[in-house]
Amino acid sequence: MKNPKQLIGQRISLLRRARHLTQNDLAEGVGVDSRHISRLETGKYFPSLDTLITMAEVLGVELQEFFLFPSVETESEMREALVAIAEEAPEPVLREILSFARNQLAQRRGGGSDNHAGK
Repeated sequence: MKNPKQLIGQRISLLRRARHLTQNDLAEGVGVDSRHISRLETGKYFPSLDTLITMAEVLGVELQEFFLFPSVETESEMREALVAIAEEAPEPVLREILSFARNQLAQRRGGGSDNHAGK
């Protein structure tokens, strides 16, 4: 499991990249050195509240955005959760989940939609 510094750092990086900003761009807006932004994003440093408030303003987000972490699960835990869901799901829901998963994988491979729900 990642520590809070790493989780916040990942959120900073994600929010910055979503706005097509470089670390240097964000650093200039916040008034810090770009190395400081790098250390925040890698979880080496923990940002002060003042820094987070300024970052939120520069990035145009609410302060809470830095704390909206995805569910922190290991790959093994996610696989176990998927198996448990599949075992409990009624057939129509199972077909829908399977179709969705196949479509997502096909898109990531560049293959577009791939509907195998009937198989």
